[in-house]
Amino acid sequence: MTLWVIVLLGVAIVLSGVCLATLFFARRRITQLEQQHSAISEQFIFLQQQVEVHTEELNETRVGAHGLSAKVKELLATFDHLKDKIHEIENQDPDTRLYSHATKLANGGASVEELMRECDLPRAEAELLVSIKKGRSS
Repeated sequence: MTLWVIVLLGVAIVLSGVCLATLFFARRRITQLEQQHSAISEQFIFLQQQVEVHTEELNETRVGAHGLSAKVKELLATFDHLKDKIHEIENQDPDTRLYSHATKLANGGASVEELMRECDLPRAEAELLVSIKKGRSS
């Protein structure tokens, strides 16, 4: 019987050693996992903060774009109104209509002779319109 007791004690010691080794490795793995969890938690908090910052920036941009859009609409309305007024003024005065037509021809590349013939302009005025067109092109 003593031999069985010794064998059982030996097996118990070996099993205890295996259990202790397993416990040691398990504890080491738990420590590693806790460290990883801590690092991931810090990254998560950082990313949450970044999301908040970018959300605020997006909201500010959205508000700015809305204000800019309203201002552009206002400017377009003013531009359309001024364009209509200019057109109205051009159509009131026959001389203005004539010079408006001459300017359009000059911008289209008409020569001095064409301006004189089409718009019944003196040579000096036709030359002036052509030279102004050339000055803008340069």
